[in-house]
Amino acid sequence: MKKLLIAAILAVLALLYVGYYEALEDGDIETILFIKKHPTFQMKFHNIHANDGEIRKVERLTDEERNLIIDYCRYRLGIDTELKTQDDVEVCRRK
Repeated sequence: MKKLLIAAILAVLALLYVGYYEALEDGDIETILFIKKHPTFQMKFHNIHANDGEIRKVERLTDEERNLIIDYCRYRLGIDTELKTQDDVEVCRRK
């Protein structure tokens, strides 16, 4: 019973603190695992900068893209931002 409890606790911790996103590397889709800076039950994240070299302009971002970047920055990089300026997008661009 103790082993089952320990396994369940480890599974919940992994769920809270491990995330991933998919990136196109050399023609193959690779899954990039990372340790989250803040706990959340969200596991899959979207790094809009991972698949192309295009620099996203803050004024052209849709609400969905803005929310994806905000989530990625907060949980992957530990940066809280509202994406008001182009510099905010650039800070979130690093891997």
